Amino acid sequence: MHVTTIDRWSPAPGALVVCELDPSGAAPVESAIPPSFNQQFHLAAASAPGAPHTWLAASFDVTGGVDRKALEAAYAALVRRHPTLHSSFEPHAGQVARRTLRDPDQFTYRTVDVDYFHDTDELRDTLWTTLDERCDPFGTPSYVVAAIDRPERSTIICGFDHIHVDAYSIAIVVADMTALYAGFRAEPGSYAGADLPPTGSFLEFCAEQHDETRAADPNCPTLGRWVEFFTERHNIPPTFPLDLGVGPSERHPQAVLLDTLVDADALASVETHCRASGASVFAGVLSAMAHAVHDQGGPRRVSMLFPMHTRRSRRHADALGWFTTNAPMVIDLEPTLVETMHIVGPALRDAISLGEVNLGRVVEAIGGLNLQRNDIFMVSYVDYRRLPGSDEQAATNATHVSNVTTADDAQFWVSRTDSGLALRVRYPDNPVASATIAGYVTAVRARLLDLIGR
Repeated sequence: MHVTTIDRWSPAPGALVVCELDPSGAAPVESAIPPSFNQQFHLAAASAPGAPHTWLAASFDVTGGVDRKALEAAYAALVRRHPTLHSSFEPHAGQVARRTLRDPDQFTYRTVDVDYFHDTDELRDTLWTTLDERCDPFGTPSYVVAAIDRPERSTIICGFDHIHVDAYSIAIVVADMTALYAGFRAEPGSYAGADLPPTGSFLEFCAEQHDETRAADPNCPTLGRWVEFFTERHNIPPTFPLDLGVGPSERHPQAVLLDTLVDADALASVETHCRASGASVFAGVLSAMAHAVHDQGGPRRVSMLFPMHTRRSRRHADALGWFTTNAPMVIDLEPTLVETMHIVGPALRDAISLGEVNLGRVVEAIGGLNLQRNDIFMVSYVDYRRLPGSDEQAATNATHVSNVTTADDAQFWVSRTDSGLALRVRYPDNPVASATIAGYVTAVRARLLDLIGR
């Protein structure tokens, strides 16, 4: 899986096709299922005047020109399969709620040929506008499927507002749509997607999460450790500990850095050294990042959050949804990277247990977050080799495309594939932050390569 942003994505020219979904035939039914904590947080921000849309898209290639009927059928089957896509949301009485559910069997689909684009930039910008317009969190639907039609090799694009998907979901979308499109193309009118495994519902998860929050034990030891983490910081979420040139209440256009931390050969050696120190590759990367902070003039103690998925039940393994929470990490540097990894390895495993605590319960226990910035310093790690459809991702040029909005802090996504470790950094677009992030990423890479004597 290649991970990028829309401004860096360069699809080959071709004819743009958009698959229209019309939900008007499905009567809306009031829903009592509350949004998840992530959805509530996201939708509250999205309801602010002028807020940009935060969407994620999956892109993958198929052989030959686009079969429009197969695309419509695959889209319809995907929507039927994943209940999160039946929801609509709206602000209500100062809150954001899941207002309705609709029967996907009553939706209708049709493909619309937009135009042929000879220029990659013009094609990308048109798709960008399409995704911005169609992936509105308060839209019905808040997602879209499109394609770039070419004679030899076409590209299918599936975009969703963040309320419906996480990074793991993007891999599921590629796997599901690849299978569904191929099936309906090979067996028009008769294929039913029976080859896909049964899957659970993100709506069920939201209901269960709500019940767990209400029944939470106020004396839970792991909750107490969350409280300690935030009390030490005066309830302020972690911020990147190097200068990003961002003043109080400032927000800048978003910049992105895409890079390779280590290639496949180097990663094999890095992993051997990490394991010898009782650490995973992720723990090794976090240790290197903490040392790089100090190498660049920052503190010897680094606090951050890291996302972790909450697909703890087998029934959710192939389900679309925002199945993520966060866990806190505090890294105090030892004299050497190896010594730090000895500490971070078990500390990371221990921190994962904190991710079992519902974040809504955490925020309630600390009396609310003291938000100084819109963004939070976090480091994400995804091993795409372990996600659905991983064997086909390289062959189909599977790509995770994120929108570009604004930023006031730094966020890091580390992706592991058969090619090594790739990095995407989201940060404020100003000269200070650009210089800081460039120097910092160089220092992280140097720490990892120094670990293996390179």
